[in-house]
Amino acid sequence: MQPSPALAAFMTIVVVTPVIECTGVFPRTTFPPSLRRWMLNMLCSLAGYGGWLAVTGSVTVATFMTPVLMIITVVASNIKHRVLGEPLLFSDLVVARSFLQHPKFYLFSIPATARIALVVLATVPPLLLWIYASAALLPHLLGAGMVLAACMGLWLCPARSWAPLPDMKRDLSRLGLPGSMLMYWCQWRASPDLPPPEPLQGRAAYDQILIMQCESFADPATLGLPAGIKAPSTPGLARARQLALQQGPLYVSGFGAYTMRTEYGVLFGQDEGTLGFRQYDPFLTVRRECAHALPLRLKSIGYDSTFVHPHDLRFYDRETLMPIMGFAHVVSPGSHVPTSRMPYFGDIALGRTLTGMMQAASTPFLFYAVTMENHGPWPSDADTDAPLRHYLRHVANSDQMLLNLINDLSGQKRRTLLVFFGDHRPSIPGIITPGPIRDVPYVVISFPLADNGCPPAPIGRTPAQLNALIAALASQNPADATPISTTP
Repeated sequence: MQPSPALAAFMTIVVVTPVIECTGVFPRTTFPPSLRRWMLNMLCSLAGYGGWLAVTGSVTVATFMTPVLMIITVVASNIKHRVLGEPLLFSDLVVARSFLQHPKFYLFSIPATARIALVVLATVPPLLLWIYASAALLPHLLGAGMVLAACMGLWLCPARSWAPLPDMKRDLSRLGLPGSMLMYWCQWRASPDLPPPEPLQGRAAYDQILIMQCESFADPATLGLPAGIKAPSTPGLARARQLALQQGPLYVSGFGAYTMRTEYGVLFGQDEGTLGFRQYDPFLTVRRECAHALPLRLKSIGYDSTFVHPHDLRFYDRETLMPIMGFAHVVSPGSHVPTSRMPYFGDIALGRTLTGMMQAASTPFLFYAVTMENHGPWPSDADTDAPLRHYLRHVANSDQMLLNLINDLSGQKRRTLLVFFGDHRPSIPGIITPGPIRDVPYVVISFPLADNGCPPAPIGRTPAQLNALIAALASQNPADATPISTTP
């Protein structure tokens, strides 16, 4: 390599790309960064530079694309932090497949300028490869050597001591964005499997259990709506709280996304502190933990089970994962033609469908349903409050679904347990943004209804603690249920 290309490579790897990461990532930290962060940035830059050089054989392409790739990573992380309240994680790389399958779920949160930039950047590498690719063997071998050296350097970094516990806010400052993603990935791979759970005892206490995981459902009164926007009434939630066996805030970690974290907690009964580095996307390792799955555990005391979701079951790989978890049936309630007012299968219609399925089912039976109506994208309009009005209209439908279910289940003689909860709060850019308060409501109602007198006091729970409550109620006489620890 001639002196000038060598100098360009050195400046790109050692200075330019690390500076982009250290000064661009939000939330920003004090400058200068730690030596550890700079070293991780250089090793990642070396791997990127070597990769481009190994593929193209062109120093020009490698010198240009290495910092560009870092810019893309930083911008993507900053957008995610603005919308969801956390930076890019190693587990987000799995989202790439979902992005290709369901781009509308993600594109609405990306600013228009960033979308244009993505299109441009998607066309640049092929053009550079066409124009600058070299057939000379030495540059390709040199690039492969750089990748190998970078991988060796990263492998020698002690992830166990540099990132002993998951704390992304702390480690983003200490390790940088690509460095923390790599260290967390190493720790995730080294995470031990969960020990087997204690088997459930007794017999089925209910004829039917219906668990409703309601997309982006939150009490509008708790969302801090802007002036001029009145929170709609929620008679369904108010009625459910009055009749509940237990009710209160459900403490979820995600904001505006990460449905699978809440879903996993309720289905598997594992708090995020127990999961360690698996907490960010627990569905990635769910095949190794199926003994903890609620359907399999309830099956041992006589429950059959069905999973219901009115959307593409390939999302989160539910099509294959749910049967592994013990669901004997995995169904979608029917087709839906999207409209501007109802882009997804409506919650009220889903509630009617579930009522019919429950009436036709044998007992004892578990139904676990995930709704879809409140999912983004939100419509754009000259009215800046249009996305919020859209959400509030749909969340009112979710509330009506809850009220309809209560009325339907009140009129039957079967012993039924209804569990209803939101998976996370909505994220509506510029209106409802991530903050420290993230809880959503949950209610647990036992039918036939008993005269409870006054509504129960709110009891805060995590998704894992809600799982423990369901398992306890499902396997014993509800009247003899012993209260479970409510410490979040």
